Amino acid sequence: MTEAARASETPDARERILDAAEQDFALHGFAGAGMKSVAAAAEVAQGLIHYHFGAKERLYEAVIERRAAIINAGRIARLEAAEAEGLTLRAVFRAFFAPPLGPEGGGAAYARIFATLGAGLDRDRALVARCYDETARRFIAAIRRAEPRAGEAEAAWAYILALGALITVIGRDGRLERLSAGAATTEPVADTVERLAAFAEGGLLGLIGGAGRD
Repeated sequence: MTEAARASETPDARERILDAAEQDFALHGFAGAGMKSVAAAAEVAQGLIHYHFGAKERLYEAVIERRAAIINAGRIARLEAAEAEGLTLRAVFRAFFAPPLGPEGGGAAYARIFATLGAGLDRDRALVARCYDETARRFIAAIRRAEPRAGEAEAAWAYILALGALITVIGRDGRLERLSAGAATTEPVADTVERLAAFAEGGLLGLIGGAGRD
């Protein structure tokens, strides 16, 4: 590491770099983001980024890994609380939707990245598998515990379709408001979570031919 990089290193420098990189990747995509602009936004020497992360691809992976860990921790904490209270299908989906839409989700910046991960390149698909699949399997198992009539396939379908709904909502660009002639306006996150959870619950019950219940 160069003297300039050492001079800019502080205990929070790594987090500042990740924060700046998250913003840059969100605004410009992987191809358009640059180490120089990340260094300027993080107020560190560019050499410090290379010291911590090496190439840009590793920096991108670190951004995804950090945010996924935060989202997954929030999901698991909510799921465990729901299990302690007596698991319901609605509670499983609340636990799934709340963290990405709340503070753990990283706001508008990570929302742009999150919305493109599933349809991305091999790199993105590998990141999704590594960072999210373990928690996904835990939620699929929770869906089956909450609704024993659901088989493995139905629970997996419910999870994937819920994820699709989340991606649509998290990347909202005003189309919902436009298509609803303004009737669907910005609402508190808790209300959006409840709306999504009700939709996902109804979707699973529709798949197995059941009737809704809370």
